[in-house]
Amino acid sequence: MTYSTRQTRRCGTPGPSESLLSDAVFDLFERQCLDVMRLVFAQMAQNLPPLVMEPQDAARVQFGPIQGDRICAAVVQMVHVMAISRSDGFRYSNPFCAGCAAVLTKPEQLLLHVLHHTRRAQPGQAIAHAVMLCDSRPVGPLIDAAAELARLAPPARA
Repeated sequence: MTYSTRQTRRCGTPGPSESLLSDAVFDLFERQCLDVMRLVFAQMAQNLPPLVMEPQDAARVQFGPIQGDRICAAVVQMVHVMAISRSDGFRYSNPFCAGCAAVLTKPEQLLLHVLHHTRRAQPGQAIAHAVMLCDSRPVGPLIDAAAELARLAPPARA
């Protein structure tokens, strides 16, 4: 699977099937996980600029040294199993540009919804988003990975 940043003429303006992160239902934990995920995507696409924080360092800053390592490992696992289950490339917003990072791509939305609904004990919704994300391929490993990440999260509000 390939990872690529979204390409748009207008930085910070959502394109078709995109939305603004500020309009999304995701809580602080989920947004912080997105920050780490985007660094993982950039690392996998070999798009990390010099002198930029590695995903693990960013997770330590967001969540503390011990919990950050655990969360980073769970995020990497979730991204990895998603990549195995998906046939299409994954488009993500550039984490190194504030305007671009304010926009959620469709695949990012679906991935975060899997985590969001898993944390709120809404397995049907989590599975529905996972099926769309993974092109109707088996999603059990992705749901399991989301559950592992959810176990490390603070309690979610409904």
